[in-house]
Amino acid sequence: MRPRATAYSRLRAAMRRQPLLPVLVVLLIVPAGLYDGFATTANFRNIAVQASPLIIAAVGATYVIITAGIDLSVGSMLFLAAAVESSRALSGEPAGTVFVAVGAAGLLMGLLNGAAVALTRVPALIVTLATMQVYRGLGGHITGQQDINLPAGLRGIGTGTLLGVPAPVWLAVLAALGGGLVFSRTVFGRYVQAVGSHRDAALDAGIPVRTVTAAVFALAGLLTALAALTQTARLGTVQPSIGQGYELTVITAVVLGGTSLFGGRGSITGTVLGALVLATAQTGLVFSGASPYVFDIVRGGVLLVAVIAAGVRWRNLARTVRPAGRSSAPSDEGRTVATA
Repeated sequence: MRPRATAYSRLRAAMRRQPLLPVLVVLLIVPAGLYDGFATTANFRNIAVQASPLIIAAVGATYVIITAGIDLSVGSMLFLAAAVESSRALSGEPAGTVFVAVGAAGLLMGLLNGAAVALTRVPALIVTLATMQVYRGLGGHITGQQDINLPAGLRGIGTGTLLGVPAPVWLAVLAALGGGLVFSRTVFGRYVQAVGSHRDAALDAGIPVRTVTAAVFALAGLLTALAALTQTARLGTVQPSIGQGYELTVITAVVLGGTSLFGGRGSITGTVLGALVLATAQTGLVFSGASPYVFDIVRGGVLLVAVIAAGVRWRNLARTVRPAGRSSAPSDEGRTVATA
């Protein structure tokens, strides 16, 4: 009896740490009982593959949001990275060179976002709203708004397998493990949390806030480029519509996983679970025959609830830490949200 009780207690502890875990279990069990073909190895494999690009991009977005920033250009960066991939592929460059070029493009796009936010102190929301249009326009110019088929040499990371596991899943696992280790075991990870918790206090402590801010956006750009390579390899083509609205899905996965929109708190594990929950919910809706627009409603509703919950939590915290009688207007912590 004791081992069984220990296993149960561990399960309860895991669910307390990750409230999304039981949600994911329910999303797997309920459709399995309702729809034939849902509870199959092929379908679970499909969910994992479908979630992989989202996990990769969301790991980078987690770093940005923990610093109290936001990146609305993720979808456009994904499209421009895919456009660079198609352009290089059509010119006959080998796959390795194409992958390096796409990674460099993603890194540069993210670095431009981060440098603009860090050096000008313009809110990340405004900066990335502008670059969202710029990157989408550049991608459209490169592709001519046409579908471009990719050569077979570029499709391996989307369709290949290793030890029976799809390549996209391996890439997602590596991104999640690497992102989690950097966040929890390195000085840079502690700096990211400090900047998001209180920017001015981080400056006073000697933390290079501008460098950290630029670095998290650069990391997000690099991982978005990797997500683009994975996504286009699965599809075998670069389409003008790729990445449209993707930033909302990425942000929803991150905040659904418990990362605070006000910065300073979050986890890569939560982000991975958030992405899996969204992918599983979308697959369940497909099996139910629901309109594809229902997923947009669900995604938007989840994001709205998360924003409201974050606002309520911040106001409650503000009442706790401020002396009675003082104004409840956002102070330094509130300004961190706008400027990080």
